[in-house]
Parts: sequence; C-alpha cells; structure tokens
Amino acid sequence: MSKKVADYDAIVLGAGFSGIRCLWELNQLGLTVRCYDAAPDVGGTWYWNRYPGSRTDGEAWVYLLNFAPELMEEWDFHERYPSRDEIQQYLGRIVGQIFPCARDFAWLESREDRLLIWETDRYDLRKHIEFTARIVAAHYSDSENVWTITTADGVSTTCRYFLPATGILSIPEEPTFAGLKSYTGEWYQASNWPAHKVDFHGKRIAVVGTGSTGVHLIPKLAPVAKELTVFQRTPNYVLPGRNHTIDEYQAADIKKNHDATWELATTNLAGHACKASGRTVKGVADAVKIRQIFDRGWERGCFNFQMETFDDVFMDPESNEQAAEFIRQKIRAIVQDPGKAELLCPKYPFGSKRPPSGHFYYEAFNRSNVKLVDISGDDIELYENGIRTSSGVEHELDMIIFALGFNAGTGALNEIDIRGSQDKSLKEYWTERLGTFAGILVSGFPNMFIVCGPHMPAGNQPTMLEIAVSWIGKTIHHMEKNKLAQVKVTEKAVDAWSTHADEIWNSAFISGPAVENRSWFVDRRIPGKRPKIMFYFGGVQNWKSWLENEINTSWASMEFTPLAVADKAEEDTSGRDISIGGVSITPEMLESAVVPLQSDEIGMSPAEKFNVGSAACARYIDWAVKEMHDGGLAVRNDHRAHWWKVLKRFVKSGSGRALIQQSPDTKDKLDQLTSKLGIEGEAIARIGPELVRMLTGQTNPLFHVLKDDLLFRMYLSDEGARPNRYVADYTKILTSQKEDLRILEVGAGTGGTTFQVFQACSPNGGPFCSEYMYTDVSNGFFKTGQTTLKRWEGLLTFKPLNVENDAATQGFDEHAYDLVIAANVVHATTSLTKSLGTIHKLLKPGGVLGLVELTRLTPYFNIAFGSLSGWWLGVDEGRTESPLQSAEQWSGQLQKAGFSGVDLVAYDLPEPERHSALLLSTALAAVPATNGVAPPVT
Repeated sequence: MSKKVADYDAIVLGAGFSGIRCLWELNQLGLTVRCYDAAPDVGGTWYWNRYPGSRTDGEAWVYLLNFAPELMEEWDFHERYPSRDEIQQYLGRIVGQIFPCARDFAWLESREDRLLIWETDRYDLRKHIEFTARIVAAHYSDSENVWTITTADGVSTTCRYFLPATGILSIPEEPTFAGLKSYTGEWYQASNWPAHKVDFHGKRIAVVGTGSTGVHLIPKLAPVAKELTVFQRTPNYVLPGRNHTIDEYQAADIKKNHDATWELATTNLAGHACKASGRTVKGVADAVKIRQIFDRGWERGCFNFQMETFDDVFMDPESNEQAAEFIRQKIRAIVQDPGKAELLCPKYPFGSKRPPSGHFYYEAFNRSNVKLVDISGDDIELYENGIRTSSGVEHELDMIIFALGFNAGTGALNEIDIRGSQDKSLKEYWTERLGTFAGILVSGFPNMFIVCGPHMPAGNQPTMLEIAVSWIGKTIHHMEKNKLAQVKVTEKAVDAWSTHADEIWNSAFISGPAVENRSWFVDRRIPGKRPKIMFYFGGVQNWKSWLENEINTSWASMEFTPLAVADKAEEDTSGRDISIGGVSITPEMLESAVVPLQSDEIGMSPAEKFNVGSAACARYIDWAVKEMHDGGLAVRNDHRAHWWKVLKRFVKSGSGRALIQQSPDTKDKLDQLTSKLGIEGEAIARIGPELVRMLTGQTNPLFHVLKDDLLFRMYLSDEGARPNRYVADYTKILTSQKEDLRILEVGAGTGGTTFQVFQACSPNGGPFCSEYMYTDVSNGFFKTGQTTLKRWEGLLTFKPLNVENDAATQGFDEHAYDLVIAANVVHATTSLTKSLGTIHKLLKPGGVLGLVELTRLTPYFNIAFGSLSGWWLGVDEGRTESPLQSAEQWSGQLQKAGFSGVDLVAYDLPEPERHSALLLSTALAAVPATNGVAPPVT
C-alpha cells in the first residue's frame, strides 16, 4: 500500500478572526495551507451579522489581532465599540477585501470613491482562502495519517493538520415557532441578515429575543418603526456601553500604551483591559461608598462595571445581590413606565446570563411606539398577520425579526461530520461529555487543533485567540522540527482538564441560576443529560498556565508518533524483501498463504463472511440499546459503563446504521443467518441475546464464552486464523535458517497460536529451536495448552509470566530471546508501555517481536469481548473506546518502548474488511524514546 501524500500541510475552517490568525501562524511556519469559509468574504460571524446596530461588546483596543506590531500602527478604530462594518474593513486591511459600495460603511461616506474600495492584502493571505465553500465532513485516516475535508459540493481535500476555527457563535438558532410558514409578512433572522437594504419606515415590527443581538437592534429600530413590539422571555442585565468616537489624540494614546493594555487584558480573568479592584463589597461595608463605586463603574461602562468595581460580585451571593439591585434601580430610574421597568428588571443573580453592552437600550422603551410583551409564561406562534401568544393575544405585524442568538460552543463543530481515529464521531463523543484539553485538543482526534471553541475561557475572544494559536504554532513547530507525524492528547489529560473546568463552574453559585435561566454558555440540549458548561470560568491566566506547562514539560500530556515510524507503519513494501531477524520476508509471502477456513465450507469469501457477521452483530447491538432505553434499565456501574457508551455510539454512527439496515430484522431470520457462520455464528447467537443481561449485571459474561470451550474454539475460528498462520510461517522461515533459537510466547493462553507454530515448524514432533517458553499470568492456563500440545510436550517449557511486571524478578533472563510471540495479549494489559518494555528486556538486541493483534474494533469483537473487564484495562492509559490500536499506533508504541516500530505488517483481509494483522518489530539496543523524539542509538 502506498502512503498518501496530503494535498496541504494544514487546512483551516473559517475566515474570521480565528481563521485569519491561523493562516498567518501557519505561513510563518512555512507550511502549505488552505482555508475554507461558507461566506463570500472574510469576517466569519461578522460577515453575516449585518443587522442594524451590530457592533462588538469588546473595546476596540483589545478586540483586534495582535500578531504583528504594524497592525496597530497602520489602523485606527473610530469607536470604542467598533461596528460590524468597521470590523469588516479592519479584517479587509489584513487579508484584502472588495466592498461593493462605500455606503455600506457610514463612517467612510466622506470619501469620494463610492463605487469600489480595495484594501491591499497586507500579508498575502487571501490567496489561501476558498470562499462560498461549506464544509460538511472531516474524516481522519489512521492508515494514511491524513484528514480528508469534504465540501458540500463533494470536493475532498487532504491535510496533515486540521484546524477548525469556526468560533463559538457562528451557527444561528433557527426560528422553530409554529405557524411560521403561514405568516405573510416579512421576517428576518438577525444572525443571517440579508445583504440588501431592508426598509423599516412606517412598519409594525416585532423583535423576538432580548439577548445581545436584540439589545443592539431595538434602539436602532425604535425611531424608524411605526410600532416596535419587543417579545421578552427573560430580561437581561444590560450595562451601558458608553460608546464614543475615537479622535486622533486618543488613537495616538491607544497606540502608545498598546503593549501595556494588551498585557493587562491577558492578566484579566475574561481577557478585557480591566484591572481587578482589590476590594470587596463586604470589605467596604459602607453603603454610600458602595453606591459611589457602583456609580463610577456604571459611568465608565459595561466591563468596567463588571470587573473594576468589586472582586466578590460573582463569588458572594450577598455582594452579587447588591450589584443586581443597583442595576435594577438604574432601570427603574431610566424607564419611565413602572410596569415596563419592572418587566425589564431581572430577578436572577447578576452574571447568570452574559450581561450585554447596551447603547440607549432602556431609553428606547420610553418611546410611545415601543411595546414590551412579557412571554415568560406564554408560548408564541405565528399566524397569517403576525404573532399570537398562547394566552390568545394577537399582534398584527408587518415585519418580524428573530434575534435568537446562536448554538454556542459546540454548535459549529457539531454541524460537521468530524470523525477521528477509528471512525470516532466528535458529536457523539461530546454527547456523553464535553471533553477537551484546554479547549484545543480532543482525545481520539490526532492532529486536530480547535481554535476558539468550547472550553476556551469565557470573555474577549481575540485575547484568548492570540494565546491559543501561538501555542498551536509552537506545538506544530515542535512536530516539524523533530519530524513528528502525529500528536494525540491522552484521555487522562482530557479528563483532568474537563473535570477541572466542570469543578470551577459547579463551585460558582451562579451555575444553578444559569441553567434555570437558559444561559447560552450552558448546553441544555440533550434530554436526560446534565447541562454542560461550554466555556472555562477559571480565568485566562489559569488556562494559559495549563498550556505553558505542556511546553515546559515537553508536552507531557501528549503522545507523538515520529514521522519515520508513521511512514514505516504504512509504507509500500510490495515486491521488496525486508530483512527482519536476519531473514528476508515480504507481506506478500505471508499473505499468500492458503489457510483452510470455515468460510470455504459455506460458500462465502472471508470478506463476505466478515460483513454478514458484522451485520448480525449490529442488529443485536441495536436491539440491546433499544431495550435498555425503552425499559429505562441501568447499566452496571463498572467496566460495562465504558462498553455501554461504545455500543450507543455504534448504533448512532453512519457505519453502524448501514450495517443494521443490511441485517435481518427478526430473531428467526437472524438465527438462520448465524447458523451458517460456523464458530463465529455460534458465538453471535449465544452472546447477542444476552447483551442486555450482561450490561445490567444479571448474567456473568464469562459463563457464556467459556461454556462448551467456545472461547478456545473462537481462537481457532476464521477470525484471527490468518495472522496466527502468518506468525507460524515467519517462525518456520526463521528457525529453518537459524539454529538454536530461543523463543518465548507471551500470554499463550489455550495454545491456539502455539498450535499453529508447532504444526508449521514441527509437523513430525521434532525439535526446531533450543527453547520454546510457553507463558501466561497463571499456571491455571497451562492445563488446556498441555492437552492441546501433548504431541510436542518434550519441546515446551511452561512458566508463569506477568508481562506488566519486571521479567527478571519473575525468574527470566534479560536480553536472552531471539523471538517473542504475543498473540492478542498486549492490548489486554493495563499499560502498553510497561508490557512492551518488559518484552523489549526479554529480547536480545536485534531480536524480533511477532505481534498478532486486532487493528480496529469490529462489531463481532465488540460483543464478544466488550463485556469482559480485561477488555477495559487500558482505560486509564486513554484507550476508552477499545483497547485496540491501528498498525500506525502500534508502531508509535513500539518505538517508544525501544523497538524499531513496525517493520512489516501482514493483514488478514484486503481493505476495507481488514481488521487483524501480524506486526513484526525489531528490538533496538537503545533507550526508549522520550515523547516521540527518538534518542540516539548506542
């Protein structure tokens, strides 16, 4: 098989702030890169957020890209909170942008050229971006070590590094109100505003939603509408933005102090240029002084009120209530109608929902043409002429604007079919728990770096963006410099970070009210699941320290695969002899073996039998999952909880659904099918109907697999037969050319593999090596092997060996064996590193490890072994989906343990059915590698 060469080194999704910053970083590293965006131009969310009044909630001096000093020198923002149009012009200055008409930018109307504005591509980045390209899938290939990115048009492109920079607020919440199709007036979605000019004059307009979008819209529409009706479910604590123009003198001052301002932002909990006050409400105590301090913050505006008044406002319920009541009093003072004012006053803790920055929001409700409709206890539906509440009140309208916000955090990533190693679905993985490492890496998704996604600190995203992309750049630079092909974060590291993020949030008293009041930074979308916090509330500096710690410890939480190892694991060895253990061998020599199989007896090819068996297993899994759900049954809280997650993910996956659809849908038909599949069919028919009882702990799985020697016969069945034959044939070649070899078999168990070896090497019972050491963890395993191998009893030595412990202390000579055979045993240990390290110490330098292993999880092995506790011993090492490894993953594990990697791989079947293999690897006279960087051979 030939190694696929990726089309690009990296692919970036999104051409907003995050995507542009990534493009620049990757360019600096000298990598080839492609960027895709669904919009016709740069801006990301800002491209679509064209609604009237759209502007940032972050101040201009920190709502910017900070990767090059000249950016600040060459650009002047014109307002404290830049408008959407000014943001687009700013990004166009960096990437280059064509604007169709100057009137789209009110602050540019003084310019004479009103037809076309062209801003130069300052960093030559635009050429890397493909616009109007919506990405629908991103799939990782374990065998090729590449990501395949597919557009809605079906065009696929490959890359080594995948950087989804889709942002936290880019997928609009769609209006799902009943009767929408019956409404005959105009309606718009604020987060997907049309490019054409919308005429509001003299119209009866409704705004549904009073989050940040609604807060910006309402003051703009109030003066022009004949009547403006605001539908409010939950009021917000809207803080005054105190927006103002920035003149040339302030612009010069901003530039002069930029470095200090940016440093202040990076030390602020939420990434804003605000300094903690160093005081608390309770510490001040005096009511007059407390009021004065709140007044000062109110006058300064939005984030200054939140972050520079008192440090305990979000920590102490009593202090929080004082801040909340202060704001409520301000609302009552501004809004003249007491009824409206009280409806606009939130009653939940301040900060439970993100406080928007307003620009004369409350003042708009003093206009006689602005109505406020409380729908906290009502549902709404649309009818022909407008909106009707469930209490029966009808509101006739000419136009409805839905200001519903976004599917925050995971929304954009879940819109794409992202699949990592072993077809792991990101959406399904996050259904169980939102797990990341510092919001950037996800276990099971190699070389995928999320940019400004879930688990990033809550706050001013450009500040976090600079830190995140800089860290990503350093990580990729480390990989390129040290010729590392792959980076993976361990499940242990993901669990540590995610638990930390959850604990920080759950310790905050506002966490409960945030859920109750539908805060967008808490995901409540999955019925029956505990709400998930989408962002990190431990502060920028704390988050940054986790990232810096990785760099300072040489990325201790990451696993790297060297490029040479990855290439070796998948390189094309067709027709080329490889010397392993001093003998020439090729995959074709082994794979060409004629192996008698049960599939021959039933008139099926091995691939056909595999697919039919997989479909039968899929049906049993589907039935079990449905029975568990429909019956409200509880899974036994042990290793079976991991198995249950895998089973659920399987039935939701595309591959699982396809297999289920191919399988019989009745028990009788399924029995007829499995009766034709030999030993595998017997195992499926016995285990499949027991899945629910196994999951709930009503039956012992071992009883079913051990009854009638089924487990022993499974090892002799078609599944795994070919790789066992390969290791036997290799041993025959090796012992025929070399005398007095010492061979040790790890985890020999019932002797299935041993039988194949002896049948090939000693058909007449004669010696073929100086020693054959038959080992397993206990003497109890030897009885079956001694019976099976009685013909060769004089050639065998039986001795217990726990491969996870030091072999020398168990009475074995170190560096004494020429060949170690390990058939389907190493994956079933707690630590691959320890087990392979023990094997390395047993082998002579230049000795060979013959590793027979499953290389991916199949439905058959999922039901056959998923119920057994030993299948899940590797969970703490990060093997949470299954204990199995691909050939490439084995190559990296072997290299870390002091082996050459995978020198040769011989598979059981061609693609796409292949799932088991013999892997040969040579023990090097070297210390193990450190985190993927190979040490010198001594």
